Amino acid sequence: MIAGVAETHTAIWYLFDDARLSAASAAFIDAAAETGDGIAISAISLAEIVYLVNKGRVTANVYTAVKAAVGDPEHVFRVAAVTA
Repeated sequence: MIAGVAETHTAIWYLFDDARLSAASAAFIDAAAETGDGIAISAISLAEIVYLVNKGRVTANVYTAVKAAVGDPEHVFRVAAVTA
């Protein structure tokens, strides 16, 4: 089951333990992980991260980390397709 949806920065901040992520958001994602639920990340977020890397706003390891997370079936983050 998908418990929620994370926007791009939420996913990045969670993966990199960034202080800008609110305690409530981190707790929600942690709780979903503990119960085996997923947090969806739009496929558009992956494209946005590539854009951010190309603009020098984030480093390439950010894309690598998010891609690894959504590619791991045991991780809380799951890619959500962009559909009508």
